Amino acid sequence: MSATATILDVYCVHAATGTDSAANSAVAAFAGKIPLGGTTLEALVQSVPEALAAIDASRDDPDDLYITTSTQGDLSQAIWPGNGSAGSVGSGQTQPLGVAVPVEGAQNLSLWDHDLSGDDLLGSIRIEETELGEGPIAKVASSPVEGSVYLVNYRVD
Repeated sequence: MSATATILDVYCVHAATGTDSAANSAVAAFAGKIPLGGTTLEALVQSVPEALAAIDASRDDPDDLYITTSTQGDLSQAIWPGNGSAGSVGSGQTQPLGVAVPVEGAQNLSLWDHDLSGDDLLGSIRIEETELGEGPIAKVASSPVEGSVYLVNYRVD
């Protein structure tokens, strides 16, 4: 039995944050090197999450989204949008796709954010051949590291 999944669209519940765990670690490491004056190190470190949240809230940058069927981020292997480019998708936006992919047993679908510091995994889903004929299906693709949440809508025919 061979099936084809049609990826109907993706809905961005929350775009990736402007800071990730690597940035959090870097800021925490840097905090130990700051002259404190009258501030305790504990108070300074406790203020870091609030500062990072404020940065994220003020920026609200869209993701430079591309989609692969592999677990490796590689813009040249994108099934959407293709041509070595990425599409801009922000929180609360739906991106229509209409992309068909073969499904033999199971098929991975990974969402990536293309940026200068390297491509970040926004989340993945697994499409099963056993979902054949179930109609439209929505699965959550998310990354706790990046803070992203997407709904991927597809059907298997």
